[in-house]
Amino acid sequence: MSEQCVFVSWRSPEGLVHPLGLLSRCTLDGRESFKFVYLKNAETLNGTMPLVSLPDLYKIYESEELFPVFRHRLMSRSRPDYPDYLQRLGLDAGVEPYEAMIRNEGRKLTDDIEVFAPPSRTKDGHLTSLSFVRGVCLPQGVSDAVTGLRPGDRLDFVDDPDNEARPRVTLINPHNNEPVGWIADYLLGTIRELRDLVGEDKIVATAEHVNPPEVAPYMRLLCRLTAPWPENYEPMSGPEFQPLVS
Repeated sequence: MSEQCVFVSWRSPEGLVHPLGLLSRCTLDGRESFKFVYLKNAETLNGTMPLVSLPDLYKIYESEELFPVFRHRLMSRSRPDYPDYLQRLGLDAGVEPYEAMIRNEGRKLTDDIEVFAPPSRTKDGHLTSLSFVRGVCLPQGVSDAVTGLRPGDRLDFVDDPDNEARPRVTLINPHNNEPVGWIADYLLGTIRELRDLVGEDKIVATAEHVNPPEVAPYMRLLCRLTAPWPENYEPMSGPEFQPLVS
């Protein structure tokens, strides 16, 4: 049996992304099943409600089909724009809709729910994570700085010490020293941990995929983070990522 897990998050009105639940897809003998459980962090969030059709914070939900709140985030292969959708996500033709949803972070204009995959381990034992860069649409100069990037370009990142209410790690295009946006909130804890464990100079950010200006701002720049995987380290294992029930 193989199992693939992604975190489900809620984006607050202030734009902060909070871990909310854990969605698992299990595959056995070619058959799929799904499981969803809320995280301990869900108890602390004010202003959010349990997901539609998943109302009980203290229940483990299991189903042979993907839960509707996530199924509605899949783009059908039959849509004529599906190949273009995959291209914007930096994915090869033929990638299944569920994998495309994860890369797209499950975003919809109609709600504040997102999904994200935890960092994975490469064959050579490194930690790697892919995510779209936030804040590309503001200001206009940021969008211009993204346009000048090419896949593989290294990005510098710096803290934003003046923003106490919303800590950020800003990404900089080193060719012109212009900001291109900031790293997704859910990766900040991992970055802080890696800084302590391996050193900031070992954490590398690169442009993975760059879309043209006419593409939605949140899909303009796909960024890859890589770092050595410290011994006995498990990313995203803190209290806020622990299930409420097991």
